[in-house]
This record gives sequence, structure tokens and C-alpha cells, in this order.
Amino acid sequence: MAFEIGVAVNYRDLLERLRTFLTKHPALIAANQQWTQLRWVSDATTQELLLRAPGLAGADDIYCGVRSYENPTSGYYMWDLNGSIGFSSADTFYAQPSCLTGWLPMMSLWNEATPYWFVANGRRVVVVAKVSTLYQAAYLGFILPYATPGQYPYPLLIGGSMTGQRGRRYSITGPNHRHFVDPGEDVQNASSTATMLRGPAGAWLPFQNTYSPTTESRYDSARQVWPGSYAYLSVFREALDGTYVLMPIVLSQGNSAGDHDLFGELDGVYQVSGFNNAAGNLIQVNGVDHLVVQNVFRTSVRDYWALRLA
Repeated sequence: MAFEIGVAVNYRDLLERLRTFLTKHPALIAANQQWTQLRWVSDATTQELLLRAPGLAGADDIYCGVRSYENPTSGYYMWDLNGSIGFSSADTFYAQPSCLTGWLPMMSLWNEATPYWFVANGRRVVVVAKVSTLYQAAYLGFILPYATPGQYPYPLLIGGSMTGQRGRRYSITGPNHRHFVDPGEDVQNASSTATMLRGPAGAWLPFQNTYSPTTESRYDSARQVWPGSYAYLSVFREALDGTYVLMPIVLSQGNSAGDHDLFGELDGVYQVSGFNNAAGNLIQVNGVDHLVVQNVFRTSVRDYWALRLA
């Protein structure tokens, strides 16, 4: 496991730093978990990075990518996030084998100095970036599946902070601008959200906890991210001894029996109470620091999660 904390010059420098981190960080190399760069293209207004992660034992081939672009007139500076089951040198970023199409999970960044946190192993990378007073985030790679490799061989999650369906500026408020830990969209059962999982059968599955641009209402959607989907999460507090409890973040799907199927949980990412808490805090659990992150601009008790910095 490797992590890096720093300040990028802007959204383009942030991607340059992520590329270097994943392919050259000493801790990843020492564990033989460094990622392989398959494509790196950088021109005046776009960058394109396609990577292959090796897994923890070098036995996997996990394909992810980031494409940056900008529109200064409209005031947005974006990362599009994608995943696939292979790499084709002849195809574009948006046409890799069995990749996501339509509205992709995104990060809405800016062209100014950007504090960041990177955490990675051979299975996944998590990115947190502070834009003004807001937090953007991404998850690229495998979850921890509740199944054997034979049952669920490619549990790839592509998670971001928005989908862009209501615009792309980082200052946009609404259900499409939420982190992958508690995603939403304008309408119920949207086909594209900021949390897209490749399911056991090979189809991309959207997860959604909220809808409605005005109220961000919660509802019983087909697939949810728990515990963000729990209606009473707002009363979740610290333990009696004052320490914070970390809860796994689990991807679930309603089934025909009226119960839920559980796909698995995020790796190193946990729900934490926002009671007397704040973004940027470090809480220690079992001797390991965890960064507290708020869901974009939201600061209610239920809108915080923690990232293991190890």
C-alpha cells in the first residue's frame, strides 16, 4: 500500500502526479504492485492516461483510465474516469474493450493549486482533491468482493464525484454531484451515476441513493451503497469512549425475494460520523491514520467518509 499527500499546480499537474505515483512510487515497486502505463497522451488542452494494475500478487490485469479536458469559457476542468476489460491501442479512450459509455463518473476540478491525497495498491487507487472548499474524489479498481475469484473474477468499480448531467462546474449543487460512497442523480433509477460497478455477469451496474435536484430525496433504488442509503444515518455518532467507528461501505442490490444481494465493499474506504468531525481531520484506528472527507460540499453528520492512509 502506498500513499502520497501534496499540492498540484492545477488539474493537469494532478494527473501528471497520479501517473508518476502509480507507476513509480517506491512502496508499490517494492511490493511489485506498480501500475503499467499503456497510453499517455498530453496536448495543450487534453491528457489521456490508460493503465493496467497487477493485483496484489501480480496475477490480475485491471484496466482503468483518466482523461482530462477543459472548457475555460464555461469554467470547467474535468477528469473523465473509465474502466475496461482490456486495452486496445487502436481505440479511443471511450472505446476500450467493454468500457463504460454515456455519462461517465467524473471529477470536477479547477485550474488552480489543488491539495490532494493518493492511496493505492495493486488492486485500486483512491484520489481525493480539495477544490476551493469542496472535495472531489475517485475510486478506480477492484472492490473487495463477497465471492470467490471464480464466482466474481472482475469486480471493477469506477467511482467519481459527478456525472455532468446537470453541468460540470465544481460549484454545481445537486444529486448528480456526489461522491461514489453515496451517489445520486436527478431521476430515480438512472442508468449512469458516479458509482458504476462491473457485475458478476459482466454488465455495468449503476448505484444510486438519492434523486431530485431540489430535495436530494432518498428512495429504495434497485442498487444502493450502504450505509449511505440508511435513512437514519444522520444520528450516527462516535463510540462511548469518544473514538470514531468506521463502517464498511457495501454495494447491494435488491432481489426478487425482497432481500438484498451484496456484491462486496470498498477497499480502505469507510463511513464515519460527521458529529464533531470535519474534513481534513485525521483519525487513528488500530494505529493507522484515516483522512476524513466530506461529500463534495455537504457537511451534515451523514456526509463524511474516511480514507485509510496506508
